[in-house]
Amino acid sequence: MSRTNPYKKKRRSASRTLLMYGEGLGEEMFLKYLRGLYSRDSGVAITIRNGKGGTATNIITNAVNEPGAFDRRIVILDNDKNEQEMNRARTEAKQKGIELLENSPCLEATLLSILRNGQSFSNKTSAWCKSEFESNYLDKKKRTELGEYGKIFSKTVLDTQRVNVSELNTLISLMEH
Repeated sequence: MSRTNPYKKKRRSASRTLLMYGEGLGEEMFLKYLRGLYSRDSGVAITIRNGKGGTATNIITNAVNEPGAFDRRIVILDNDKNEQEMNRARTEAKQKGIELLENSPCLEATLLSILRNGQSFSNKTSAWCKSEFESNYLDKKKRTELGEYGKIFSKTVLDTQRVNVSELNTLISLMEH
């Protein structure tokens, strides 16, 4: 006779593992917020780390060296760096099997696009986008609080805007399956 308890819940196990490596704390917090909304019961175990800034190639190297047997490693970068640095980063990512997602010019531009019906901010500077986002939506001091993202980016808003903002759609798709 079996000694196992038939009423005991089976442990959940992920069918796929994913490392999402953000450039800085802003990316890390937003990715954690999205993970909380979209990855539950999706069969994907998502680990989120932040690269603490630095050059694009250093961030890719850090993602490669992150311990763990991940099925996929994805780096989320701002492409506000000079063209030579970005090309070097793209080449290195390709050589090392890292998927690269780029925010143009920065994460805050993507966040503004979500909040403003898909309007593009790729022609603006990173400094302008950061200033605009922090002064109108989420103060820099509150950027580390997950609950603050929920006040601005409801699931309804995100589901509606993923059609208009390709970067958002890509992130959500990765987390869902």
